[in-house]
Amino acid sequence: MKHLFSKQLAVTMFLFFCIASFNTALAQDKPLLSEAIRKAIDSKGIEAAKKQFAEMDQSQREKYNIDMQGISELTNAYVQAGNMEAAGAISEISAPFLQDMITKTMNQYSPELSEKMKEQQQAEKEQKAKEREEEREHQEQEQIVNFQGQPRDDLKRFTGLYGDPSDPNRKLWVTISCDGYLVSGAMWGDVAPWWMKSVGDNVFAYQDSFNKLRMEFETDGNGKAVRMKHDLKYLKSPLKRLGPLPDNFDPCMERPKR
Repeated sequence: MKHLFSKQLAVTMFLFFCIASFNTALAQDKPLLSEAIRKAIDSKGIEAAKKQFAEMDQSQREKYNIDMQGISELTNAYVQAGNMEAAGAISEISAPFLQDMITKTMNQYSPELSEKMKEQQQAEKEQKAKEREEEREHQEQEQIVNFQGQPRDDLKRFTGLYGDPSDPNRKLWVTISCDGYLVSGAMWGDVAPWWMKSVGDNVFAYQDSFNKLRMEFETDGNGKAVRMKHDLKYLKSPLKRLGPLPDNFDPCMERPKR
C-alpha cells in the first residue's frame, strides 16, 4: 500500500482531478481511458498493457476520454483484489495523458511555463529510458552469471596461443572477455568463440547444442599457464602454450550485443 500511494502517485492523481474537469465535457464521445486500461491489463497482462500505451503518440492519446472517477475506481478495485502491481501500473499508464493535458492548459496561459514543462517531460522520458536500459543490463548479467558463473579477475594468466609445435597450422587461442570470463577459439576456419564457464581454479567448460568442451590448464610456479589439457577429438592433448596472442587481438573481447 505504501508503494502504491507514494508521493508521486498522490500528486499525479490530484493533478488529474484538477485538470480533467476542464476536458471531460468535451470528450463524452470518446472511449473511456479507464475501460481501455482495464481491458489491456486483464487481457494482455501488466507489462504488455504498459507497452501498448507507452507506444502511443499524442494524437493517439487524444482519442480517449480521461475519466478520473473511472480511473480511481479501477485503481481501488485492483487494490482491494490485492493486485498492487496492476494498481501501480495505472499511474504509469496515465502519466502521459496527464502531461498532455497539463501542456495544453499551460499553452493557454504561459508559453514559458509550457516550455519548462516540456523540458521536464523530456528529462523524465530520458530517465525512464535509462532505468529500462539499466534493468535490461542487470537481467542480462544475471543470465550470464547463471550460465557462466561469476566473473573473475585472474584470468589473464591463461591467455595465449596453444598448440602442438609439430602442427603449426592448428592452434587454439585463449583470451579474456571485457566482463571477466575466459574465451577461446580456433585460429583456423570460421569457428564461433567458446565462452567458457569456470568450474575450478584452472578448469573451464563450454557446452551448447552442438559442442562440449573441457579445458584444464597446467601452470608454473607463478600460476601462469604453460599447457592446456582438453577433450577435443581432433587435437592432441595437452597443448603447449606457444606464446602470447597476436598483436591484432584486442586486450579483451567485447560480449556480442543481444
